[in-house]
Amino acid sequence: MTRKRRTQRLRRVDETLRQVISDSILAYGDRQLETVVVTGVEASSDTAVADVYVQVPGNEARRQKSLAALERVRPAIQARINDEMHLRLTPVLRFRVDDTLEQGLRIEQLLQQHKPAGDEE
Repeated sequence: MTRKRRTQRLRRVDETLRQVISDSILAYGDRQLETVVVTGVEASSDTAVADVYVQVPGNEARRQKSLAALERVRPAIQARINDEMHLRLTPVLRFRVDDTLEQGLRIEQLLQQHKPAGDEE
């Protein structure tokens, strides 16, 4: 996720969107969506578009299936956002894989591999 300077209003919109989207995903009961976790949302300043960052445990094939399932239910989630949030523009959702956890684990693994022999914790 990019960390741009966000106004307080946009941060509130982002968090409310995250909650509505998370609740919507849980409500579907779709097996492809069971393990999807919404980690963050960044709406554009006019709320026309929102990047939805998700973590999906598993391999790349599992991630792709989950992203496809999210695309299938996207119109219904956007309708729910419209019903619950009453924004001037209902954002078009763009689902993005949040791989920060995997990146962090990989960095930790690399650090452990290059740890000097006498360096104990």
